[in-house]
Parts: sequence; structure tokens; C-alpha cells
Amino acid sequence: MSSKEQTGEDNVEKIGALNEIFENVISDASDLIKDLYWSVKTYLLFGLITILFGVQTLIYNIDAIQDRLYIPLFVAGAMLFAGAVQILNYFRLRKKYSRLFKVQDELKKA
Repeated sequence: MSSKEQTGEDNVEKIGALNEIFENVISDASDLIKDLYWSVKTYLLFGLITILFGVQTLIYNIDAIQDRLYIPLFVAGAMLFAGAVQILNYFRLRKKYSRLFKVQDELKKA
């Protein structure tokens, strides 16, 4: 058997496997979009929670910070930064998948 025939058979097997995967994705597309929508929303939720914990850490440890103990300031800063990154990720993903979300909304209405 030549290498071209072997490669052709491998490609046929791969195409069959990919077709099966795509058929499953198409049949579950609505659920997949819903899961993606709520996954993107969790970035916003956890970003806000992280920022709130950072602010709370600053407020709770203000006496320690005034005594020149900067570990609470570092922790609060890291939490504020992490929360901001999560919220920016939310906006990036919302923009990236906005077409899918619009299609899902139109399918709900129909």
C-alpha cells in the first residue's frame, strides 16, 4: 500500500470522526450557547466579588497599613488587579461571542 493511499484512508477516518463531532455540536448548539453565555457572565460576577474583597481588605486593615505593614496593601492591590482583569475578560468575551448571543436571543423569540 502506498503512502498516498494510507494518507487518504487516514483522512477519511478523520473526516468521519469530525462529522460525528459536528453533528453532536449542532444538535446541542442551543445548550452550548446557553452554557457559554453563563460562563461569560461569571467573569463579571467573580470580578466584582474580587474587587469587593480587595476594598474590604483595605478598609479592614487600614490601621495595619498606617503602621507601615504593607502586606494587606499588597493583597488588596492584587485582588483589585485580579478583579479588574476578570471584568475586562468579561467585556472581551462578550464582544467576541456577541453574534452567538444575538442568534440565541432570536431563537428564543421564535
